[in-house]
Amino acid sequence: MSQSEKKLDKFSSAVLKDAEEQRSKILAEIEEYRKNELEKAEEEILHDAYVMIQNEIASIKNKHSRKISLAELEGRRNQLILRDQLVGKVFEEAAAKIAAFTKTDGYRQYMIDLVKKSCDQIPEGSIIISVKKDDLFLSSDLIAASGRDAKVEANAVIQLGGVLVSNPEKGIVVDETLDLKLNNQKDWFISVSGLSISM
Repeated sequence: MSQSEKKLDKFSSAVLKDAEEQRSKILAEIEEYRKNELEKAEEEILHDAYVMIQNEIASIKNKHSRKISLAELEGRRNQLILRDQLVGKVFEEAAAKIAAFTKTDGYRQYMIDLVKKSCDQIPEGSIIISVKKDDLFLSSDLIAASGRDAKVEANAVIQLGGVLVSNPEKGIVVDETLDLKLNNQKDWFISVSGLSISM
C-alpha cells in the first residue's frame, strides 16, 4: 500500500470515526430529547389525571352532601309531622277532658272563681263577661260573682270554656278562657316532653 493510500485510509478512518462520534452524539441528544419530552408528557398526563380525579371526588362529595342534607331535611320534616300528630292527639284528648269537666258541678264554681279573679284585675266599672254559648245558663251566677254592673254574652271564639272579662270603657281585657290556657300549654308540652326538634 502506498503512502497516499495509507494517508487516504487514515483520513477516511478519521472522517468515519468523527462521523460515527457525531452520529452517536446526535443519537444521544435525540434520545435525551425524546426522554425529556416523554417525561413532560407523562407529568402533564399525570397532572391532568390528578385534577380530573380531584374534580370527580369533589363532585361525588357534593352529590353525597346534597343527598345527606336532603335526607336530613326529609327526616326532620317527618319528625315534625309525627310530632304535630302526636301533640294534636294529646291536645285533642285534653280538650275532650276539658269538655267533660265543663259538664260537671265543679265547673260552675270554677267559672264563678274565674270571674272573681278577673274582676280583681279590672278597676271598677261595667264589664262584659264573654263565655261559650253553652255556658250562657251560668249568666246570673257570673253577674253576681262580679259584684258590679255586668252583662254576659256568647262569644263564638270561646270553644272550650272559661271567661273573657272586659271593660270596654278602659280598654282592659282579662282572658281566662280554657282555649287560651290549653293553647299556651303546647310550647311547654313540646319542650318538657322531649318532642322538640332542633333544626
